[in-house]
Amino acid sequence: MNIPPAPPADSLVTVDTCLACRSRDVRTHAPSGRTGFVILQCRDCGLRFLRDRLSLDAVVSDYDMDADAYAAFTDITRPEVIDSSHAEVLERIDQLVGPKPGRSLFDVGAGDGGFLAMARERGFAPAGNELSSGAIEMAWERNKVELHKGDLATLDAGLHDAVTLWCVLAHVPDGDVLLEDVKKVLKPGGLMFLQTPRWSKMDGMGMVAHDATKGRASRITDRRMAMHHMSLHTVKSMRATLERLGWEVVSIEPHVRYSLTTASYLHSLGISEKAAERASRPVNALLDRDLFFRNVLDVYARIPG
Repeated sequence: MNIPPAPPADSLVTVDTCLACRSRDVRTHAPSGRTGFVILQCRDCGLRFLRDRLSLDAVVSDYDMDADAYAAFTDITRPEVIDSSHAEVLERIDQLVGPKPGRSLFDVGAGDGGFLAMARERGFAPAGNELSSGAIEMAWERNKVELHKGDLATLDAGLHDAVTLWCVLAHVPDGDVLLEDVKKVLKPGGLMFLQTPRWSKMDGMGMVAHDATKGRASRITDRRMAMHHMSLHTVKSMRATLERLGWEVVSIEPHVRYSLTTASYLHSLGISEKAAERASRPVNALLDRDLFFRNVLDVYARIPG
């Protein structure tokens, strides 16, 4: 696995209190021998999070990819998994929002606009934003979806019936700011859906190896917790976050949902390309039957009406 260089110190912010429940009863794990990153664990709600996190300005800069760089990322995804999860979530949103004239859906970090195009077919007026110039270009070329460039703080308030966030929460340094911004763009009683990475049994096994070797055996923890995943939630930590911020929780459910190809994921753990291709076959068979580690949370919540 190629380990990116450590971010400059002036692009990091440091935390020592649980970002979900605000507990100070936090365990500090040994620094990764490969990246130097330090994982903190809340003993109360189970949130795992990086002690040193990219600042928002650094996140915005890192995600402003051109079209070629963004296309290279989409090349290693599993489109059938993405499409089926999009359809499943839209069905639930459709039921929860109900039939309304002119109903609208805003997708945060909308990528190539595929989800918004599907929402448009379900009768939603589509809107969304992106930090990546390349994604904005692809969203128009592939799906005729026009995206706003920039964060939610620059948008008008109270316009949308639903807001969705597909694996966005783990990418930001302060989830509270993001979730408060989501509230502002929703209509009263509006619905939020978010998918976010979950601390799973696989992560627990990786953490056992990490701790037993004082950070030397860190391939799994390095892959799952890095600047692209600064927090991994549990059901308890996710509920604590939402209730503290005044959201009405509809449901929080663990799911098996791996959007990257298995071979590319195994290769990122340091396995050779040929070995990763061979090993991916039995793993794919388990994934197809939902018999692998539940790696994400699907979260539905409302703001008071």
